[in-house]
Amino acid sequence: MKIRIVSAIVSPRLGGLSNDELERRQREYSERRKKLYKLCPETEVDSVGIEKGPSSIECRYDEILAIPEIVKRVSEAEREGVDACVINCFGDPGVRASREVAKMLVMGPCESSLLVAASLCNKFSVITVLKSVVGLIEENAKIYGLYDKLASVRAVDIPVHELHRDDERTARALFEEGKKALEEDGAEVLVLGCTGMTGMAERLSKELGVTVIDPLPTAVKFAETLVALGLCHSKLAFPIPPEKKRYF
Repeated sequence: MKIRIVSAIVSPRLGGLSNDELERRQREYSERRKKLYKLCPETEVDSVGIEKGPSSIECRYDEILAIPEIVKRVSEAEREGVDACVINCFGDPGVRASREVAKMLVMGPCESSLLVAASLCNKFSVITVLKSVVGLIEENAKIYGLYDKLASVRAVDIPVHELHRDDERTARALFEEGKKALEEDGAEVLVLGCTGMTGMAERLSKELGVTVIDPLPTAVKFAETLVALGLCHSKLAFPIPPEKKRYF
């Protein structure tokens, strides 16, 4: 099985590194990813980025800029025989459009993690980056039919690019907002609301004593499970777009 992670942002290039160093870093990253995602040994995961778009997604405008390139990457993956794509952004930009143009499985971290959270509790909360994305997450919860189980969406007020500038600051902010979600909002499970927070769920879960869902690993494992079961999205729900001229 082959799963491709499609980044929804334009990442800075690692200039000045030799090919050997780039390959070494890629191997190390692949090993870390395999352990984090808890995938079956025969499952291969690779990742691609987009060439045009935002450097982070923190509003609807960012999403719109990223979507054409995301759909393009998904179409390329299908032509290459990839079994499933996961869009690397909690906003799930381009997921539904990609499901129309592709016959293979396309998953988003938001939908995947909210579905899992809903199966584990009565009420869950999402802890995200900025207040500017709260409305986007609430809209997605409504689209996915899970809004009634959403206790709250709280923001740590740390931009995506600053999440790892000070890991302790981010961890403290996640703890504080997570504690409020549990004590004030009635949440029973927490979902990290940004794939830039990947790897932070385990610590937060131990500190708060509650299940915390890491969205990107959840989406990748969810995709692996559905492919293994021979399941895919209904083309009645996501029909192939009608043929016509389209101008870019």
